Amino acid sequence: MLMNFLALYMLLAPPTPDAFRKEKAPLEQAVDALVISTGAQILQRSHAAYLEEYGIIVTLEAVLEQPQGIFGTPKPPAELRTLIEQRRNSLKEKLSTFVKQRVATTDAIEPTAYLTVVVHLLNANPAEVPNLPIQIVTTVKKDSPQPAQVREY
Repeated sequence: MLMNFLALYMLLAPPTPDAFRKEKAPLEQAVDALVISTGAQILQRSHAAYLEEYGIIVTLEAVLEQPQGIFGTPKPPAELRTLIEQRRNSLKEKLSTFVKQRVATTDAIEPTAYLTVVVHLLNANPAEVPNLPIQIVTTVKKDSPQPAQVREY
């Protein structure tokens, strides 16, 4: 009887800070690798934070395309817009898949908590892409069968 009670307590107990500490660095590295795989460049590496009664939030800053330099061959505006749009869509799709898979395997997230990844985007080419969002926020709840929510601000 006592063993059953202890087992139930272990399953329902909130995650410990040690669980988050163990998963923090691999989670940050995985998010950075995902962003790089889209062709975007990271300006500020990922930082994960655990918020009690919410879950884990990972933030980073990236640029989808470097600014046109005066010494390089500039890309035509249409090509630049197409490239940035492809990378933006790829980033949103990969983030959505990533958070849905990662939330299920992360022990530091309680069953009713969330995993959120916030990508702050620097628009290095505002003349060519004036309406680029400044953030892509991807959120998923651990016990929810719903797909990840991807919002742009």
